[in-house]
Amino acid sequence: MTRDDFQEAWELIVVKGFSNYEELTKNERIWFNIEPLVVDGLIDHYINYGAEYNSDTIADLKLLNQHEIAELMIEFNSKFKKGVPADIDDRNGEIGKFKEAFIEEIDEKFWVLNDKLEISLLSHITQNFK
Repeated sequence: MTRDDFQEAWELIVVKGFSNYEELTKNERIWFNIEPLVVDGLIDHYINYGAEYNSDTIADLKLLNQHEIAELMIEFNSKFKKGVPADIDDRNGEIGKFKEAFIEEIDEKFWVLNDKLEISLLSHITQNFK
């Protein structure tokens, strides 16, 4: 099975997550937070949608035993002056001041680990969304 086999469930989770994030179950939240990482990458989590739930995403990565990616996020978070800004424009303003080499290094490390993350997410989905 692939994640495509669960598209209908995913679409319902997206609607629920964007309308009332707090109503997501733990298993739904994991999928909601991790799917964008698998598809778009770690840097996209910060420059677009995703970082609003950064601490949950890190916790969800740990629940999936993806500690290396969680550590990459913690390292990236440490570059923000006062924690990860909730406002996307504030986040992007700070990210624009990060050294390009640092961003590229984090991004490269993430993509090396992404296949394992995708496998973990698929396992989570097939076990919890039958």
